[in-house]
Amino acid sequence: MKKQLFILSVISSLIAAPVFAALDPAINSIMIVKTKYNQASNTKSLSAQQAARLVKNKFGGKVLKVSNSGAKSNPGYRVKLLKDNGHVISVHVDAKSGRISG
Repeated sequence: MKKQLFILSVISSLIAAPVFAALDPAINSIMIVKTKYNQASNTKSLSAQQAARLVKNKFGGKVLKVSNSGAKSNPGYRVKLLKDNGHVISVHVDAKSGRISG
């Protein structure tokens, strides 16, 4: 009787093995993420294209030139724009905050 019970338990565990193998191992996995502390670079900054798009959406017209301005600690862009009325304006865009000035 014990031998039959043992054989039955082995067979049932072999039948159930594919079910356990199909489980997603990522559910219980741990993801290690490296972080940088005490650095100002944790915040995302705008790209030159994003700065140009912000200025164009605010003022309209055609973007003539985008150049880097500011220091490494305070990055930004100088965007030169030709407005629909023919005026050329130049504004500064803060790369960290997206604030437009000038």
